[in-house]
Amino acid sequence: MDNLRRMVIFFHVVKAQSFSGAARQLGIARSAISRHISLLERDIGTRLLNRTTRQLSLTEAGKTYFQSCARIVAESEAATQRINQLQDEPRGTLKIAAPVSIGNQFLTPVVRAFMQRYTEVNIELLLDDEIVDMVAENIDVSIRVGWLHDSSLIAKKLGDWPRFLCASPGYIEKHGRPEIPAQLTDHEWIIFTRLSAPHHWTFTKNKRQEQVQVKGRLRTNNAGVIHSSLLAGVGIAAQISFLVEEDISSGQLERLLPEWDCGKAGVYAVYQDRIYQQAKVRLFIEFVSEEFNRLI
Repeated sequence: MDNLRRMVIFFHVVKAQSFSGAARQLGIARSAISRHISLLERDIGTRLLNRTTRQLSLTEAGKTYFQSCARIVAESEAATQRINQLQDEPRGTLKIAAPVSIGNQFLTPVVRAFMQRYTEVNIELLLDDEIVDMVAENIDVSIRVGWLHDSSLIAKKLGDWPRFLCASPGYIEKHGRPEIPAQLTDHEWIIFTRLSAPHHWTFTKNKRQEQVQVKGRLRTNNAGVIHSSLLAGVGIAAQISFLVEEDISSGQLERLLPEWDCGKAGVYAVYQDRIYQQAKVRLFIEFVSEEFNRLI
């Protein structure tokens, strides 16, 4: 590592034709420049520079070594330029993770629109209801519903989706329509196990709260299973509004206890680094935030 630094110093000494000139360019003392060159020559076992009181000149070995140093400096500068472009211009592959239902119904159209706007960005979209390890999987942005547990990550809240309590007309015809939250204890629920307390619900109306403990034979960690089971008349469930609004409009599902608030689901864009955030990440988070606010 020290010799890499000394190669850069040697390159600048040759380009400046003096220790003093290199010292000014690099912002270090002339004596430090001289010491680094001496240590470099010692480590590689040959003299690189002929020194006189008036000028410096390259030895034969120095000429060969300078060509290698010049290539290293050029590659380093090119790499820095490429990284700066990534910071300033959206390009390259953007890897995004999201739950399956959110990804299918909300995020996929957003991704398509983003790709149309930023043609130099490729998207890899990973849909999984399990929370992925963003570092291990090299994820740039994760769209999450609910609380953020990873203290090392940064979350931008996109907003809240209200939860709608729903059932199919067939279920309601067979089991009846609950009129108050307390009656929900007599109904069959479809239990979403990813919630922190899936059997306990709080309903609010005019600042009055009622807590209900529910039961159900079907338990799942997949929102898609809950949705299809709702449509099939298996039971009652509370789903984020975005996933069931069309079904309610078409009559395939009916909203229960609409005057009672059964909570909201916070939606977050999660990423790893605020300081060195690449343009593709920053612009996607801004884009998805705008699209979310347009929908709600």
